[in-house]
Amino acid sequence: MDIIGMAIGALGLSFIVIFIWMVSLSVRKKRLEEERKEREEAYRRALERTREEERQERLFKAESGHIPTILYMAKESERGNLREALFWYEKAALLDNINGMHGVVRICKRMRDDMILRSKSQFWEMFIKGLEGDLQAKFETGQSLVFGRGTEVNVVKGLGLIQEAAERKYIEAIIFMGDWCISKDNLSPSPGDSTYWYSKAAKRNSLDGMMKLGINYLRGVGVPVNYEKGCYWLERASEKGHAEAMYHAAEAWVDKGSNGNSIAYIWLYLSAHFGYEPAKILRDKVGSNMGVNSVVGLQALARPLQKKIATGKVNKHSIIRALNKLYKRQIPVPMKGEVLDDSEITENASETLREELAEMDDFDEFELHFPDQTDEDTENRNQELSVKPDFSHTAMDKHS
Repeated sequence: MDIIGMAIGALGLSFIVIFIWMVSLSVRKKRLEEERKEREEAYRRALERTREEERQERLFKAESGHIPTILYMAKESERGNLREALFWYEKAALLDNINGMHGVVRICKRMRDDMILRSKSQFWEMFIKGLEGDLQAKFETGQSLVFGRGTEVNVVKGLGLIQEAAERKYIEAIIFMGDWCISKDNLSPSPGDSTYWYSKAAKRNSLDGMMKLGINYLRGVGVPVNYEKGCYWLERASEKGHAEAMYHAAEAWVDKGSNGNSIAYIWLYLSAHFGYEPAKILRDKVGSNMGVNSVVGLQALARPLQKKIATGKVNKHSIIRALNKLYKRQIPVPMKGEVLDDSEITENASETLREELAEMDDFDEFELHFPDQTDEDTENRNQELSVKPDFSHTAMDKHS
């Protein structure tokens, strides 16, 4: 019995020892697990802290204008936050990064139901075309920046793009630069530069440029008032069928001397025929102060001019010369090989503009040469434009 009791006691003691050992193992394992979790949590927090520091560093670099970082932020955001991606792509685009521009277009097209984003996409597509050398796109992009169409207003950058297009002979851009120099939206107007740009457009046979240059001469915008040169440029554009120029040419002659109204009526008649509505009112007003026979005679004179202008068969200066001869007026016309003096245009342009364009071959002082022709050719054209004896300016004056 003692042996059995001792065996049972030993067995019980063994169980107790085993239990204590198992409990000890369990506690140790639990402690090790807790230590492991604590290490993992510490590592996770350290990793998050490192990532946050990296994110803050990237954010700082991106906000400071570091292009690669901006594009990284955009690409990361594109996976799950299109609005944030658009923000970063547009930031890169505004720094003239082509990848940023393409990113803006791509994101906007993924959100095509938003009208504002559609307009933004169109703007950046146009900007990209401008960078690729499309002068019209460059000009239109500049306008969008100046007036805030599809993007935020950036007048300086917009004007820079427009001037680039102007310097590369894009006529609409040249005219815009002239208009901007005297625009009410321009906080620093420069009338002299306006006339300078218009002269460049006129050099390249822009009818709008000729008309606006003529108006500047008549009004003394950026140059001293010069009535003769003003009329010359307005009538140059009028010879080529510019109806608004005809109207302004007529305005310049209304009540000007003994034959001014006759010249004005001719241009108003032509302007009205070519569709410029205000010319009809002024034509009728001028005509009402003239005799019926004078009006009929002037219309007879204007009709052949109308046909020649409509068919594009008017030679350079031919109508100006004909009116000079018919009405004994002194509108200057350069002879063959002569240059029309425009030195006052350069003199009155701002020093800044002259410095910017000083090295540009495209913007040298322009020369207006009379086309090659013989005196006989000139006389024949003048005869074609002359009125019949019954409608001479002397007879018209008698009737009026």
